[in-house]
Amino acid sequence: MKAAYSYLIGIFLTVLLFLACQNEESLIGEIFLDNNNHDIFILDEDLIHITAFSAFEDSITAQSSVNLLGSYMDPYFGLSNASFCFQITLPNNEISFNASSITNIALNLPYNNFYGDSLAEFDIIISTLTESINSNDSLEFFSNQAFSANVLTTINSVDLSLIADSAALNIELPTSFGLSEILNLSSSELENTEAFTESFYGFKIETEPILSNNGAIMYFNLSDENAALNITYIDNENVEQSVSFPTTGTKLNHFTHDYTNTIIENTDSLIFLQSMGGTFCELDFSFLESLQDSGYIVNNAELSLSVFEEDLFFQRPERITLIENNDNDLFPIEGLSGGFLDEVNQTYTFNITQHIQKILTEYHNPMCRLYTYSRTSNADRVILNNTSEYPIKLKLVLIK
Repeated sequence: MKAAYSYLIGIFLTVLLFLACQNEESLIGEIFLDNNNHDIFILDEDLIHITAFSAFEDSITAQSSVNLLGSYMDPYFGLSNASFCFQITLPNNEISFNASSITNIALNLPYNNFYGDSLAEFDIIISTLTESINSNDSLEFFSNQAFSANVLTTINSVDLSLIADSAALNIELPTSFGLSEILNLSSSELENTEAFTESFYGFKIETEPILSNNGAIMYFNLSDENAALNITYIDNENVEQSVSFPTTGTKLNHFTHDYTNTIIENTDSLIFLQSMGGTFCELDFSFLESLQDSGYIVNNAELSLSVFEEDLFFQRPERITLIENNDNDLFPIEGLSGGFLDEVNQTYTFNITQHIQKILTEYHNPMCRLYTYSRTSNADRVILNNTSEYPIKLKLVLIK
């Protein structure tokens, strides 16, 4: 009898404890571990309110390890164009050529990769700069800066596949160019690279806009040892000579975007990310301010964003990145990991545990930005969901 009585008392106490936990869960989420004095629970999704909207980036740095060239029309992002300027430098100081004529002159630009349509075809325009792009420690160039230039030559119908197969873009220049402009400059102008680049400013390379989604952006490595202006010439003693001018000077990307008639500014249900100084997303975690005096410890915080799968026109980037934004000053997020595309689930996930903890306990800035990864060096773009059916998700595991 006593055993039965004790059993009933035990059941009664268990029911009371369960109801108490249920009441707690209705306020903060699902408790899945009761560890003596601490509960570990997942914050209820109804308490998570992340504000997100896309915005246009004014510009990015023009200097990059990769130079971009090409054009494409995107049904969501509009028209994007990429071009670049670059200097050539002297192979040696205090050099002289004594050239009488040029028999061959060509640019060799090593190719790395592309973004867009592999069947793209380009009309490529080569120009000589009419203003200096010499740089110094106090001078910074931006991707929306354009430099004046005179057209030297145009090459029509250049197939991307041929460039990829040869791993380089080789451009034959007119042999009427290069004698007075480069080889027969004065001895003071050929004394060193600094003097030379103030006499011959360099080249600009661009393509005609491609007004279809059959375009592409190509990636070139002008720091490669094979990147050069190669000249074969006849000297004053009628001997054939050759010389290579490496492209080791200043190299500047230039990007333009035309978002006319796009929906980027008119919808919050999609997030638009684009490299080349295109678009980014502002994320506001201010909802966490209501939890700042709670004493919660963040056990885990995972931010997950799903891909808008109706966007089938271009490749999805392997990675995106998240950065802290404090009044337009950008900082790396402490302890951040992830951001890679899960190709099975078509999602990008970040672990932001340390950052969320700082917001809760240190009253840290709750504003962040989403960008494509290495946005100065590629043409990536992606559209992410922010709908009621596919919202931005934050799985927040807290300890109380």
